[in-house]
Amino acid sequence: MNIKPLLSLVALSLLSGSAAAMGPHELLVLANENSEGSVTIARRYMEWRRIPPSNLVLLKLPAPYAEGQTGMGLDEFKRLILNPASKAVRQRGIDDHILAWVYSTGFPTRIDTPERISILGATFLRGEPPVAEAILKAQYASPLFAGPEWLRGTISAPQTFDQYAKWINRDMPLPSMMLGYTGERGNTGEEVASALWKGVQSDRTHPTGTVYFVTTGDKRSPCREWQYEGAKRELAQKGVAAVVTASFPEGKRDVLGLMTGTASVKPGRVKGYVPGSLAEHLTSFAGAFEQASQSKMSLWIRDGATLSAGTVTEPRAMYHKFPTARFYVYYAQGCTAIESFYQALRCPLQILLLGDPLASPWAVSDEVVLAELPVAPVSVPFVVSALLKRSDPMRFYSRYLWLVDGRVVGEGKRLQIETAGLTPGAHQLRVVAYSTGLVRHQIFAVEEFTVQ
Repeated sequence: MNIKPLLSLVALSLLSGSAAAMGPHELLVLANENSEGSVTIARRYMEWRRIPPSNLVLLKLPAPYAEGQTGMGLDEFKRLILNPASKAVRQRGIDDHILAWVYSTGFPTRIDTPERISILGATFLRGEPPVAEAILKAQYASPLFAGPEWLRGTISAPQTFDQYAKWINRDMPLPSMMLGYTGERGNTGEEVASALWKGVQSDRTHPTGTVYFVTTGDKRSPCREWQYEGAKRELAQKGVAAVVTASFPEGKRDVLGLMTGTASVKPGRVKGYVPGSLAEHLTSFAGAFEQASQSKMSLWIRDGATLSAGTVTEPRAMYHKFPTARFYVYYAQGCTAIESFYQALRCPLQILLLGDPLASPWAVSDEVVLAELPVAPVSVPFVVSALLKRSDPMRFYSRYLWLVDGRVVGEGKRLQIETAGLTPGAHQLRVVAYSTGLVRHQIFAVEEFTVQ
């Protein structure tokens, strides 16, 4: 896989230290060590997103998975993926702040339980899925789902994962996404990298594109049509344009989102997808890459969308198993892509989500700066402080978290950094400032210091 042309696009000075809601230090990245492409994409994504090196877990999967094998047994999933990754998180001392996982390429997409689920569904419930009937009939209800369950049903305000973790505590599930799929009927490594870079580009852009809710005569379309008008009204309140239409946005160059229900799509008819865009079509097998029938979600990624979604097995046209139209509402209120997805999924057990989990077009433009960081090598403790540069004087920050080499070392606007336990050489210091509110915006700064 060759993604070198993309590398010239990136300079560290262009990589923002802002994140809407969930931050890079809270994301664990998993790569298949037996797939060069998997490791390359994972490392490049971590560089673009400034994810701590300690947040990368390399796993050795059997050769067929590097080549695109889609299915894996539940016991094998636990033995080869879930258990070793969880162990690595604990051993590295980063388990106190990891809130979500993201899989690179080279992983299975489906876990073969009595009623098949996606690898994301297996991760969400930490390898303990409910009985087959609960999966089949979408009886499992995610604690992260923010509604509605029916027309004019109850809806909840958007929240960030750290807020959910406080309320749910020990029962907090483990959300995840996949950076891309490069097996048969999937994307090329270059297409995956391009979509991820678009996610990075989307941050803080507050895009002016349009969300298209497209109705069709297909039997799959009514499944979500009842959600469209309500989402359109909520988006209008945030200044985001949305239309409910029976016409595919052919030739349009402003597609911020596209949601429809049909078995076959031609995403290339759209002439321009806005960076950060989610485009998907509700159908049975958009994420079942081993099957030739129906259009695959990878087509949206190939033709320019940043994010897409599809089920890995027959979902029986139940809206509960697909993102609701309110995805765009959570997104427009500052949540990241992964937070928006999971608040829009009532039963996220058979879904596959592709793209940049940290994409955040409505991120804030505030900054935090590290002050008093020593330039010369140090051998004794030193004090550092965090300085804010706010675009909105009425936005307040109530928490400052400090990490050295990916591990939490303290909180507060000023902190003494101990050097006694650090090895000689370079170390990474990160400060993360959290705003108040249910959607807790994060801003961060990363610098290096040297221990003698």
